[in-house]
Parts: sequence; structure tokens; C-alpha cells
Amino acid sequence: MHKNSNTGMNRSLKSLSLVASLLLSGISITWAEVSTSELPILTGTEVHTLHSESVGDDFVLYVHLPPEAFTEPERRFPVLYAMDGDHSFPMICSAVTQLSWSGAVPPVIVVGVGYGTLDLNNGNHRSRDLSPQPYPGAEDSGGGAAFHQFLTEDVFSYIEAKYPVDTEARYLFGHSLGGLFSLYTYMKTPEYFQGIIAGSPLLAGQLELLESTSTSPDPRNCKLFVATGDEEDAKLFIDDLATLRTKLEAGWSAEGHFEMVLIPGFDHFTMVAPAISKGLKSVFAPAVASE
Repeated sequence: MHKNSNTGMNRSLKSLSLVASLLLSGISITWAEVSTSELPILTGTEVHTLHSESVGDDFVLYVHLPPEAFTEPERRFPVLYAMDGDHSFPMICSAVTQLSWSGAVPPVIVVGVGYGTLDLNNGNHRSRDLSPQPYPGAEDSGGGAAFHQFLTEDVFSYIEAKYPVDTEARYLFGHSLGGLFSLYTYMKTPEYFQGIIAGSPLLAGQLELLESTSTSPDPRNCKLFVATGDEEDAKLFIDDLATLRTKLEAGWSAEGHFEMVLIPGFDHFTMVAPAISKGLKSVFAPAVASE
């Protein structure tokens, strides 16, 4: 069940905290509020509402097509699915455009998956959907499996029936809790994606779950890019990076198929942009080299 609209959304917001939903017992996180009168929707964005039976809720899909989709009607394009699409979508579209001009990425269809609001207290359920397991401080957390089912079954089928998607060239982006969901997806269904970007993934208390999520003992050929800022909360985002790298090198990833970077001078909020730009160049590098 879906409703389709090509107009921008204008919804009032109370506040936004990118890390509020990451609260863990005993860990203090600073709230950062962003107030705005409307969501940052780009001109030309196609907006759809899609219902999820697995989650039991409606989601908003923001879709941006490359210019080539209109001039080359027989061509199929890679598709990038962006978590937290309500705010990440415009930045990713801009980065994709700039990088395609430089030749670093091919023309890409961008699909932002969101809620039509940034208000964590009224409609934005990222803590529920992007968390693979429950965690203290978020009563609705732990719905990652249901959301993964929605993404890989409902969203894939809807987008691929409506747009000229190359089904062999799917990519995924997530930051923060979305970065954790990216790693969860990497472990659970790497065969669905050519590349996955995990920006500033929440790692505290998650590596054991990720290991248990693995559906195959074989190394993954899906290209993985993980980026974290060196000014982020160490306990939440940095301390487990070395262990993650060890596990990737020991068999989670096929040789040469992952890249991890710790970027100096960036905190949790400022890491979104470099995770997108550096991540896109990394995961699309094999596709660009083969052209």
C-alpha cells in the first residue's frame, strides 16, 4: 500500500538529536538540538509513502534520479539506499552529483528511507528500526530485523519495479545507529549489496551480536567502508574499532574488500559528510575501475 507525492514536505519539528537514541546505561551523551520549519527536500525529489507489514508502520521514500535516467531510457543504474533519509538524503544526492562529475562514481539512483519527520518524539522511529537489539534508554529499540525485512523485501521490490535499477548494483549507507544497521546488514545479507558504508557506527556492546548474525562462514565479497572521527565518544564509537578490524581481517571480509579509517578532527556530527564522500569513492571504486 502506498501513496505517491512529488511535492516537498513542510512539517514542524520539535527537536533533533542524532545521538540521543544511542543512550546506553552509564554513558552520558550530549543532546544536540536542531530546529527547522521544514525537511530539506531537493527540487525534483519523488516522494512515496510505503507501508511495512513487518514493522507495522508507514515509511517515506525519497528518490532522486540521475540526469542520464531521462536521456538513456534503456540504461540501468546502481541504487544507493540511505538510512535516516529525512536528513541524509540531500547531502548524499549532492555528493553523488559532485563525485559523478569527477568520475569517482557512476550515475546513481539515491533512495532515502525515512519517516517524513526528524522529530524523535513524534514519528521518527530510528531508535526502533536501526537497532538490531534492544538497549537501555529506548523502550522501542530492537526492531532492526523487522526493518531489514522491510528494506530487502518491500523497498527493494517497490523501487526496482518503478525505477531503472541495476539489481546487481545495490549500495547501502548509514551513520551512527544507521552505521550499526549497515554492519548488521553486512553480516546478515552481504549478497544483496555491492558495497556498504558504515559511518560512525555504534559499536559498544554490538560485536557479539554482529558475529551471531552471520549467515555464512565464508568471507564477504561486498565492499565495506567504515569511517569514524577521532573526536567521537571513545566508548561508543572508537574503542571497539581494533577488534572489528581484527574480525574483518580474520574472515568476515574477503581480502581487499574492506576499508577502515579514523579521521582526525571530526566529531560525531561533523563525520556525516566525510563518511558519505569518502565512503562513496571507496565502495564504488571497483565499479568505476571496471568501466
